Amino acid sequence: MDTATMDRQTRAIIGSTIGRDFQWVTFTGVLSNLVTLYIISQGTEALLATSALVISTAIFVFLAGNNQMDQFKNWIADMDEQDAASHSGQFAKAAPFGFWKAIYSLCFIAVALSQLYELWG
Repeated sequence: MDTATMDRQTRAIIGSTIGRDFQWVTFTGVLSNLVTLYIISQGTEALLATSALVISTAIFVFLAGNNQMDQFKNWIADMDEQDAASHSGQFAKAAPFGFWKAIYSLCFIAVALSQLYELWG
């Protein structure tokens, strides 16, 4: 296999890895929110511990998820000319990452705030 082909294959693997990691971060956040939602709905005396879990989940998802989106944006910026000229490359370069990061963050922050409201309200 020549170097150019290996580079393209390695680049595809890296893109797949970044996407997979982002999915795991999101899955972990959603699963944690479902668990804390269940704990809250059953009634709990451990308000401080449950609050700590809600807050730490929100911080983890916010930092890790936004980091993965930034990593993906950087991966797109490093495309070679052939990838950048493709339809997928042009679509990726026009992606509204700032908007996606804001919506992603707002969703997890809204869930965290609503859970804290239910705990302490």
